[in-house]
Amino acid sequence: MLKTARAKSFILLAFACLTSPSVHAEWVEWLIDSNVSSKFISNINSSFFSAQQLDDFLSKAVISAGRAYQFGDYTRGYFSADWSGETFGRFEKLDQYAVGGKVVLTHKFGLGWQAPMLHLELADAEIFSASQLRSGNQLSAGLRLSSWCNEFLQGYMAYRFDDRNASPRNLWLGSTASAFDIQGHTLEIGSRYSIAERLQLNIGYNHRWGGVISNNLPNTLAPAILYKVDTIANDDAFPGWIYRTQGETNSYKLGLSYALFEGHAATSLNYGYLETEAVGLNYVSHQIQLSVHYSY
Repeated sequence: MLKTARAKSFILLAFACLTSPSVHAEWVEWLIDSNVSSKFISNINSSFFSAQQLDDFLSKAVISAGRAYQFGDYTRGYFSADWSGETFGRFEKLDQYAVGGKVVLTHKFGLGWQAPMLHLELADAEIFSASQLRSGNQLSAGLRLSSWCNEFLQGYMAYRFDDRNASPRNLWLGSTASAFDIQGHTLEIGSRYSIAERLQLNIGYNHRWGGVISNNLPNTLAPAILYKVDTIANDDAFPGWIYRTQGETNSYKLGLSYALFEGHAATSLNYGYLETEAVGLNYVSHQIQLSVHYSY
């Protein structure tokens, strides 16, 4: 309840920033961002065992509306209200939508295109899922430092904290907390290389540590491993049980993006390889995503 109230307060704060007059900002403009994507995930249930891994396609849409404020010569603030929705091809219980708000602050350290830029972001959303286990609140906060190495290559490094919670349901074997009470920390490095005027190559790597989940059929984890698991619940989206424990994930990403309509839109194709290790076991997931983004 506390995090739900916090999410609602955050959304109301973002809305107030959208509708209030800009007393201290040098200029204000309205912004609209939208994104539609389709993604294939080879291990949608994050199973430790290859014979139990399930795949699926998901379609996602995101819409954000907000205002941009200019503070001085080098600092900008962005306040937005956000909506997103996801639908899945095979596992309809994963369908969900989220409503929330986001605050972004950017600061450029000097003049010129080579000056480094700091990006700070705080987002909070309420998730409404067809799976009761997965409905809840999602908070994230992060920072990213980026800089152009030359006129073609930009590098960046980032840190992100994520905190998700849900109501405890369908618990097994003495578990008391939700399987989706998950916190994690992520470190990321990456680069963007301009191949041509509109074509860009994107490469990234991130390392996440914290709470992870895995869906597996009952009695497939050895008793010695079960003692290392934080929560076990009967999964209402996949066959079997959902386990929450502590682990680490390494993600490798490679993609191409192509700018359209004088930079107002872009289409991108991305591949991701994710490997997670937890309780002495590991699982891998391959992800392919095609997306179109438009900003006004």
